[in-house]
Amino acid sequence: MPNIKEIAKAAGVSTSTVSRVLNNNPLVSFETREHVSKIMRGYNYVPNSMARGLSTQKSNTVALLVNLEDTKSFDNLFFHKIMYGIENVLFQNDLSLVICNLQASCNSKKRIGWMVQGKHVQGVILPSSILTTDLIKTLKNQKFPFVVLGEPENITVPFDWVDINNAQGGQQAVQHLIETGYRRIAFLSGSTRSVFNNNRLTGYLTMLKQYNLPAEESLIAECDNSKGGAYIEMSRLLELSSPPDAVICGDNIISMGAMKAISKKNLTIPRDIGIVSFDNYPIAELVEPTLTTIDIDVHQMGVEAAKLILKQTENPSANHQVSLISTSIQIRESTNKGSNKHDCHS
Repeated sequence: MPNIKEIAKAAGVSTSTVSRVLNNNPLVSFETREHVSKIMRGYNYVPNSMARGLSTQKSNTVALLVNLEDTKSFDNLFFHKIMYGIENVLFQNDLSLVICNLQASCNSKKRIGWMVQGKHVQGVILPSSILTTDLIKTLKNQKFPFVVLGEPENITVPFDWVDINNAQGGQQAVQHLIETGYRRIAFLSGSTRSVFNNNRLTGYLTMLKQYNLPAEESLIAECDNSKGGAYIEMSRLLELSSPPDAVICGDNIISMGAMKAISKKNLTIPRDIGIVSFDNYPIAELVEPTLTTIDIDVHQMGVEAAKLILKQTENPSANHQVSLISTSIQIRESTNKGSNKHDCHS
């Protein structure tokens, strides 16, 4: 493929003129722009985005910072959906997404300095799980565009972040169960020390209060996010003197463990006990009975993160923004008391 000098020679113009055409410089006349563009099409010329980036002091890339030691993140379907959402927006704006590893065994601070000071990327998107005060200080001191995925914890300085409205999801789950006829609603999730689980619990408690139902500590349980851990905790809930008649589960894996415990007690879903699960993985429609779920649009989370990065690169002085993605409920058999299906399989 010819280089920019050869295109300039074939068009009878200077290389700087070709560069101006590539960068849509308004100083180039319409006739010259059309002439140079025609020559480039004739040679099937594809501009080198890296070279253009050097000339414009822009890299045309955005980095997604990750910790490769956190293998669960890469196994999680959510990570790939978020990444897909980011990439969709960046591609439409002629930018590329790169993945940068910030695992603890690497010199993270030096790597970030290389990206920021060397202008190797235009901005960074990073999960709240790897966020530190020092990292924020480095990025803010350099006035470098960055967006955080997930609500930050114990950090008071303002910056752009995007997350799912998890409190809304907790409210939707409780409201649906109450309106369906359930009253003793348990909450079974991973550790509520995690911001997103705690926000869901807050939504759960808020809606119980709104319906004048007591919030019983015995009905709130935590597990290790495994099917086995969920089975143990759900079995404990079912052994209570006044067991729950419904349960809200933190994800589909926890729901599988809960369903197994319910089956072992010879109880049926949804007649004896209803289930609402966070997440809307395909498995929710494959189990018997199918699971009512709180749908979390993590693709849109990625889209919003990319939009915030673009906003910062175009207007560095823009006000900081928090974006919460609304949840929705997908009603299926696990909360349909009128269903004829009274058997569940884990």
